[in-house]
Amino acid sequence: MTSQENTSTKDLHILIIEDEILVAENIAKILSKQGDYIFSIAANEKEALKIFKNNPVKLIVSDIHLNNSADGTCIVKKIQGEHWVPVIYISAYTDKSFLDAALETEPVVYLVKPFLERQLLVAFSIALNKIEKFEMDNAVAKPSSRELQIIALLTRGFNSRDIGNILFLSEHTIKTQRKNLLKKFDVASTYELIALAARLKWVKNE
Repeated sequence: MTSQENTSTKDLHILIIEDEILVAENIAKILSKQGDYIFSIAANEKEALKIFKNNPVKLIVSDIHLNNSADGTCIVKKIQGEHWVPVIYISAYTDKSFLDAALETEPVVYLVKPFLERQLLVAFSIALNKIEKFEMDNAVAKPSSRELQIIALLTRGFNSRDIGNILFLSEHTIKTQRKNLLKKFDVASTYELIALAARLKWVKNE
């Protein structure tokens, strides 16, 4: 099931993983009220992975339990292993084991069947915000190796003199590079730079 593309919606491609075709079509129908999106429906793992491979999927709406196939969380984990995609789970299962498996994929929300149309639309709005934030973050150019070294040392609490000694550079050079980093990434302070680095995972937490 495919809707016409619309540049105002950034050609959002939504993958619905659901083995009950009527349920899948109803989900697509509800979400279509919010915009002119592109929908693909998969009833099993093979179909889902094929669609993901051949299309720029930006959102997944998935059931948990699929007949004669791996459960939805397993499929989502494989997809997210390639790159991050937000997921909305819709399932009749509320057992702790299912919930724990779903939480590992950091879902936008877990809706229990039968769900209300408004519940799905609210979850969809949250997902759109996550997608927009993710795309904005990834539009930021990654620092150079030297810049990453400086940011990592700032994260660990070192000052410009300390960093200069560690990297065999002058304190003046480090101060200049710090100013350039603030300007390059449009942040007002070292604190904001460190927060940005943590959010975009430029440095590892120790």
